[in-house]
Amino acid sequence: MPGHQDANIKLLYPTDQGTLFTADTVRNGTAFDVVANVEIGKTLMNVVRHEELFVTVLNVSQATVLKRQSFRQDVAPQDDDTPRNALLRITIDGWAASDGDVLEAVATYKVTAGAYTDYSVDRSIQFVVAD
Repeated sequence: MPGHQDANIKLLYPTDQGTLFTADTVRNGTAFDVVANVEIGKTLMNVVRHEELFVTVLNVSQATVLKRQSFRQDVAPQDDDTPRNALLRITIDGWAASDGDVLEAVATYKVTAGAYTDYSVDRSIQFVVAD
């Protein structure tokens, strides 16, 4: 849980495309999603401008970067002392690996509020490529 002036990724996990069900395997070359459950503290929400999510999928078995994608959107400031909780989703497509390779997603969440920037990092469970 972030403090009032912080933003955090609370959970990062791979899913089948368009679902919220955690995937422990993905079909080789088939698009899947990486979902970040994020929270922005209530004081930071008073001055927030935008959020960005940078996701890198690593092929742990091959020690390579499989794919890197990012997402950015404006966030409207709120002055009602309510934190922001959201699910941010990035689709990972256009990739290939070998049957049995182990993958892992790592992410950076960046929130900008005027001159203030807050970062958070997280990593997913490991999951397997299946032919």
